Amino acid sequence: MGGRSRQVPQGRDQAALKANARGPLGQRAVGARVRVALALLVAVASSASAYTQDKALEAALARNDRAALALLPAKGYRDGAAGFFAAHELHVVPGSERAWCTPHPHGVLAAGCYVEFTFQGKGLRGRKSNGDECGCIGRWFKPPGERSYRPTKGAYFAQAIADDRGEIIDHVIYEEPRVGCR
Repeated sequence: MGGRSRQVPQGRDQAALKANARGPLGQRAVGARVRVALALLVAVASSASAYTQDKALEAALARNDRAALALLPAKGYRDGAAGFFAAHELHVVPGSERAWCTPHPHGVLAAGCYVEFTFQGKGLRGRKSNGDECGCIGRWFKPPGERSYRPTKGAYFAQAIADDRGEIIDHVIYEEPRVGCR
C-alpha cells in the first residue's frame, strides 16, 4: 500500500547481527544495565531495612493502652499523656498509630524512635465518610540512648499535651467546627 517494506537480514547478515549483539559493545550495555539494576535493588533494600516498625507499641496505642500513652510526656500528670487523655476525654483514632525506629538519620529525621497518631475527643467521629482522619496529629521523638519521648519540632498538639495546655486541645477538638467530624 505504498509504504516501504522492511528488509529482514538473512543468512550471513543475520549471523553477524547476533554476533555483534553479544560483542564487546553489547556486553557493556548489558553489564551497565545489570549494575544499575543491582544498585537500585541495594538502595531499595537498604532503605526498607532503615526503619524498624514497633508493632507492639502500635497495637497498644490502637487500644488506647494507658502504659503506651504514658510513654509520652504531659506536664503535671504522673502517667504522662495517659492522664492528659483521661482528663480531656481523648482517644487515639484507630488505624492512625505509627511507631518506628531508625538507627541512622534520613533527611530531616534524626536517628531514634518516633510515635505518631491522630487523636480525637470521645464520642466524636474518628474519620470522615471519605476515610480522612478527624482530630489532631501528635508526633513524638526519642533520641538513641534516651528513655523518654518528646514532641518533634513543629508538632503543635504534641507540644500542647507536653506543656499541659489543655485549653488548646479542648478548643480544637470540641469547639472548632470541622465538617464531617462531629
